[in-house]
This record gives sequence, structure tokens and C-alpha cells, in this order.
Amino acid sequence: MGPWISMISALAGLLVGGAVSYVTSRAQLRVQAEHEYDRSLRDLRLPHYQRLFHLTERIPRQWLSSSVPDQARLRDIRETFHSWYFSEQAGGLFLSQAARDAYFALQNALQETADRTTAALTDDDSVTLRAKASALRHQLSADLGVAQQPRHSWITPRSVPAP
Repeated sequence: MGPWISMISALAGLLVGGAVSYVTSRAQLRVQAEHEYDRSLRDLRLPHYQRLFHLTERIPRQWLSSSVPDQARLRDIRETFHSWYFSEQAGGLFLSQAARDAYFALQNALQETADRTTAALTDDDSVTLRAKASALRHQLSADLGVAQQPRHSWITPRSVPAP
């Protein structure tokens, strides 16, 4: 009876070990596949996000007093963003949901402001547009992972005191 018990124990251990290995390997392969997909999507997004980020320069953090846009310029800015979204490169196709929300919030604010503005922007409209453009820029950076601090403290650059 002793040899049978050890043979059954070995067989049970083999079956349990095989099942655990199968589940672990399958989970690891799924994680690796998701990681590869995320990397390839990021690589596809990069040129489109760079172009959109560049377009947002038309709505800077602060307009100079001589460059505050009027109604015609606001419509032109909105059309530039619209052209990027639906261009042959289909930039809008690559936006994440959060970036899409920020993009359309900016587009809606541009349209609403252009519809009610006849001369220069009011201070409130200017603040709103600049905040929405800033939110879009931040979301683009976050989607690409370029706005994150390094994960290891020894990688973080030290601040150098001014001379």
C-alpha cells in the first residue's frame, strides 16, 4: 500500500503543478500581450499627439496684448483643430477617451466664444480658452506617459542651486 500512496501523491502533485503552471503562464502571456499593445498604440499616437500639441501653441498660456484673437481668428483656430481631427492622417482616431473629452471641450469653448465675440476676447473667455487648451496639453502628455516622474529616486534629477 505504501508504493501506491507515493505514486498517487506524485501524480496529484504533478497535476496540481501543471495546472498552476498553466494558469500562471497564461496570465503572464496576457499581461505581455497587453503591454505590447499599449506600446504599439503609444508609438502610433506619438506623431498625432505631437502635431496636436504643436497646434495648441495658437492658444498660449498668456496672450500678449497685441495678439488677443478676434472672432475670425477664433474660428480659424477652431477650423485648424477640426482639420487635424479629420485629416487624411485621422489624428482624432488616436485620441484616448480623456484626450477626446478635453479636445471637444476646447472645440466647444472655441465655438461658443467665437459665436458671441465680435471684437477682442473678454478676460473670462480668455481664461476659459487657455484653461481648456492647457487641460488638453496635460492630457496628451499624460497619455504618452511623458508627464510622470521617474519610478526610481536615483533617476530623478537633482535641482541645481542658482549661482
